[in-house]
Amino acid sequence: MFITVRYGANCQETVNLQCRVLILTAHLKRKCQCRPEDCIDLLDETGTLMNLSKAENPASEFASKYLQERKCYILIRVIRGESFEATCYESLLENLGKHYPDLADRLQQLSANTQIRDQWKRGSSQRRAQPLTSTPARPRPISQSKKSSELKGTPR
Repeated sequence: MFITVRYGANCQETVNLQCRVLILTAHLKRKCQCRPEDCIDLLDETGTLMNLSKAENPASEFASKYLQERKCYILIRVIRGESFEATCYESLLENLGKHYPDLADRLQQLSANTQIRDQWKRGSSQRRAQPLTSTPARPRPISQSKKSSELKGTPR
């Protein structure tokens, strides 16, 4: 049960699916010379994101749960913004548009979709924070002594 992962200057790596997601991603990070703190994921040739970076327990889940044997995948970097900022996806295969013209557009769409989704989430959380019905604030009644002092121009 193997897959092919494409990255770099038209490099490819054949990897076994019978390993944990954590081991697979660590191996791919070393191969493509990513930093250990980088978040990576895979995109199949149809443009579907495999969501390895969202695995609930990457140390115990097998990669075969997410990936199909004998398929080719493109290595991508997942760049998550601070708190509500959008997630962006960057191909780690150089000249992605040359090898897979449709996938370059797909990565842009994925990034744009997360921006739209994040904006919607922000908007809905702001809407939830507001009261359902709002009534204008009522003016406070002014006491009789304050009215008379204001009319006379004398300070209280």
